[in-house]
Amino acid sequence: MMKPKSSPNENATSELETSSQLSLTEVEVLPPQSTRTKIRKPRNLPRTEPPLFTNKSVEMMASGAPVISATQAFLKPPDWSEYGQDRLYFQKQFGKGRYIEFYVLNKQKHQADSISSQAEREILEQYGVMAARLHAVFASYAAIQSEPWKQPFYLLGTDLIKTLKVHNSNKFTKSQKLKAIADLAWVVGTLGAVIHWFEGDMDLCVRERSLLWIVSVQEYTQPNVDGETEELHEVVIRVQPGLWTHNFLNREGAQQQKALYQYGLIPKEVFTIDPHRRKLATSMGLYLIQNSRARPNGIYTIESLIESVLPSHEIARALSDRRYGWKLKESVDNALLTLKDSLKIEIGFDDETYPIWLRPVWSLPDEIALLPTKERNQQLLGAKWLPDNYISKHWFPAKISFKLPSQIQECLDDLEARRTEKNHRTSARRRTLEADAQPAMAIAQFPTSELAGATVKAARQAKGWTQAQLASTVGKSVSWVKLVESDRRRAVDTDQSLLRQVLDIQ
Repeated sequence: MMKPKSSPNENATSELETSSQLSLTEVEVLPPQSTRTKIRKPRNLPRTEPPLFTNKSVEMMASGAPVISATQAFLKPPDWSEYGQDRLYFQKQFGKGRYIEFYVLNKQKHQADSISSQAEREILEQYGVMAARLHAVFASYAAIQSEPWKQPFYLLGTDLIKTLKVHNSNKFTKSQKLKAIADLAWVVGTLGAVIHWFEGDMDLCVRERSLLWIVSVQEYTQPNVDGETEELHEVVIRVQPGLWTHNFLNREGAQQQKALYQYGLIPKEVFTIDPHRRKLATSMGLYLIQNSRARPNGIYTIESLIESVLPSHEIARALSDRRYGWKLKESVDNALLTLKDSLKIEIGFDDETYPIWLRPVWSLPDEIALLPTKERNQQLLGAKWLPDNYISKHWFPAKISFKLPSQIQECLDDLEARRTEKNHRTSARRRTLEADAQPAMAIAQFPTSELAGATVKAARQAKGWTQAQLASTVGKSVSWVKLVESDRRRAVDTDQSLLRQVLDIQ
């Protein structure tokens, strides 16, 4: 891959990746004590949920707009704006009058002194990517509840240490790791949201304020031999999902067309990526997994991808500073390689918009990638150096696609199939009632020509329906709808008649 004249050598580590690393090692912790009493296991602990990924490699996860935008809020602390002295907010627009605003509510009575005494920006900058990871864990536990807005769940600190790989080193004591988990939980519990949401033809209009997660922490300590210093031996975190779940994670409400039930799957490997050494890869992995249901084709431009996980000032600097622009590109290329190797995500580069001379070296054929840099540049570009303004003219508009591992897609299809089967009888009864209300020859009036996938897709979008909503209405799986809309599967005549009826296709 070609580099501008001022860029460092090809194997240099990107300063962009390392300069913005956020580490929980900054949390103030007590030095380990040399003498302790015999450790006693805490008694009478509340019943806690089992650790994630105990018996499977993927877990369900809430993936609605509040979840995705909260992840972005944690990942982009410099993009928070001030609405008062040292008071911040982060706004995410979704179009059509829909938006979500986030606030840091760290001055509540139930918050720990270690959190309430810190400034809002200090909290965001110190805990950002780690808070986004714990937020994803909370979203996974909430997704398996039937009514999450009514049901708190309890998590064991020692389990979260293993899941999140907090202080993954023998240099830290168990007490220090538990302290870091407790502080992190408090931080995630400070995030409040104001949600303005309208959902197409559905009877859903949301204007509400709530904490995303109402968190309380129980700490179990034991004194040392001096009788004064105490060390943590366990932490239990109580999490009550906020009221937003009633509108965005509601199975029964979704069946009645009065709420949404938005979920996805998250693989274990997301939490194996080192969030300190591979911060950008961690951020991209979380965002892409959570946004996979909202963007089923998996296609992004480079600009839209990095805008989702990086602060705007870094993007602006890349456009004005040629050297920094190259460093940003190297960071993105390295992050993509991590996603490919660690998460087994298939990454495709669009032939029309992503020129081969801009693609990562690791994606090139061996006969080109193994050439010396100058020779490779000469062969691909016909020149030593990249053209002027290549970041804005060529790289940012380039399209890239992501395809989740087959095990995730298969699990999603299986979940949709079971969900569809459960709703099939209700849908069948609804179709029977609708048919009885129509003239006996109503279906016969539809044209006999084969229904094109593009027609089905356009009619569905005109109604403001998702593929999942259409699948539920006609008693099919989401994968069936995808295949029909892409003309990879022909709907039988009865299914075509039903599609014409529910989508008002003449």
